[in-house]
Amino acid sequence: MKFYTGNENINGLIDSAMEKIKTIVDSSTIIGEKVETDDGTVILPVSKVTVGYVVGGGEYADLSARRVANHFPMAGGSSGGMSVTPVGFLVVYRGEVKFINVENKSLYQTVLNMFNALLSKLQEEQNKEEQNEE
Repeated sequence: MKFYTGNENINGLIDSAMEKIKTIVDSSTIIGEKVETDDGTVILPVSKVTVGYVVGGGEYADLSARRVANHFPMAGGSSGGMSVTPVGFLVVYRGEVKFINVENKSLYQTVLNMFNALLSKLQEEQNKEEQNEE
């Protein structure tokens, strides 16, 4: 039977938790799956990922056991949390890349900005059609 010191147990807790966090957070969490529209526009969602983690532990025993033993029981624990917050969208249209920021904006502002962008795009298409007819 092998006994581990407190440091080895704590390191094991940290390593195990970090491996599990790595499996959750990958590049597709930050830059999401692309969405392509009929007109060739590509939209990529962009998010901010925040990870918090805490681990602690120590050895415990009464004073009489500390005088005679080479190892002590270890108590430890770990906890963590993760949050994914939308930041914006990368929009690629006809070779132009635009970033639409949705962080710290109200839903009204975001919808209004997207509506204005859509109107501009429609007006641009209409102008091109009129030029082609001439």
